[in-house]
Amino acid sequence: MKLVYLKTDFPNGRSHILMKNTESQSQELNHFVLVLTNKGTLWVDVFWPYDDESERYTRRISEQHFWQAFREWRLAGFQLGDNEQVATVLARRQLNLKKHPVDA
Repeated sequence: MKLVYLKTDFPNGRSHILMKNTESQSQELNHFVLVLTNKGTLWVDVFWPYDDESERYTRRISEQHFWQAFREWRLAGFQLGDNEQVATVLARRQLNLKKHPVDA
């Protein structure tokens, strides 16, 4: 497993940090080993559908920056998230995009 550290900063102020397995074979699914949001939610070892919108706001960060943010957010408190609910929402969004492609 080869990990890269990423941070997603959405326009609404929500941020995620995560570790992504770059050796995952699937083009449709991303294997995120850990996802922590600054709104107090943690997901561990999840597979999410590829999401174009999230990719636009995501950048690579150093492992040190990842763990520093993780520590700060952990001290602020977080709880375990619902992986199934998140995957369902993202999968539904991807299916809608395939049914109604956006004209470029």
